Amino acid sequence: AGQSVYIESLIKVVDRFVKHQRVALIGDIISNIHRLHSTIHYADAFLAQGGETLRKSLQPELLITFGKSVISKNVKLFLRQNKPRHHWHIQEAGFVADTFQSLTKVVHSDPQSFFEELVEAPKKNSQFDVQKRENYFRLWETEEHRTERSMQSFFSAPVLSELHLVREVLKTLPQRCNLHLANSMSVRYANFIGLEAAKKGIHVFGNRGTSGIDGCSSTAVGHTLASDVPNFLITGDMALFYDRNAFWHNYALPNLRIVVLNNHGGTIFNMIDGPSDLPEKGEYFITRQSLTAENLANEFKFEYLKLDSLKKWKNTLNDFFQFNGNTKILEIESEVSLNRNIFEQFKKQIRKGYDL
Repeated sequence: AGQSVYIESLIKVVDRFVKHQRVALIGDIISNIHRLHSTIHYADAFLAQGGETLRKSLQPELLITFGKSVISKNVKLFLRQNKPRHHWHIQEAGFVADTFQSLTKVVHSDPQSFFEELVEAPKKNSQFDVQKRENYFRLWETEEHRTERSMQSFFSAPVLSELHLVREVLKTLPQRCNLHLANSMSVRYANFIGLEAAKKGIHVFGNRGTSGIDGCSSTAVGHTLASDVPNFLITGDMALFYDRNAFWHNYALPNLRIVVLNNHGGTIFNMIDGPSDLPEKGEYFITRQSLTAENLANEFKFEYLKLDSLKKWKNTLNDFFQFNGNTKILEIESEVSLNRNIFEQFKKQIRKGYDL
């Protein structure tokens, strides 16, 4: 499942299809299918760390895709390197990008109608085929549970880092809210961590497609003005300051909460393969800046909270999630080197699950 708005009727029929056919359902956090217990949330983590033998065992015969873009580079690489025999993309009309370099058929239908037809279709499989499909489903499920255990171990003790803060915020979100994820590391952190199935009332939005930081704050502000539920924005310093005029208006935003991951210049180019290895990255990729969100909060009369010690962790988060009529900004300042080190430790913890 690619990026999609929350459509309850589609999610219900996909759930019936997955249970009926026993297939692996993979979706980024922006696909809004996290509420299904059968969803594979952690593919981005284990496909990168599990090794070539694991990836070969997970190679599909048939890949069905629907929705828009996919965040996970690891899912893209896995499917490009372990191509399915058939790849069907479900889309009513328009251009279809061959993201996984394996497209064999475009089915011109809305996804809900397509899956309704497959759910109703009678099974014509032999017992061998049924067992084969069940075994394949169990492979994905096993890796999902293995990664979940590794993540629980990694996050067992709080650390003052961006990754740990994003996880805590996702865990604490109210049952019904809108979650906006800005580009670069904000959406990637959230995608690695994922949302629990119990958080079924959280609708996720991200400014994907052009993959730019333009308008991330403006979108969250507009959505807050147009809805009566809490709206949360997780953003980096560059995306926040680039779109600071989003707050330059005369309307109150009591239901808006903003989490700012301020590493003074952007962590992503130090963390993704390619740019992180270039000697020119410091001059041409990373925009160093010394701003904090405190002055912005004061200018627009927002309540400002700064997370700068583990002793303040619990109380600061409790204050942030209290709705008292004010717009609130929660900021964490941290070094790029720390965040890169924490992220590498996170990946090592996932990898360690395969060394036992």
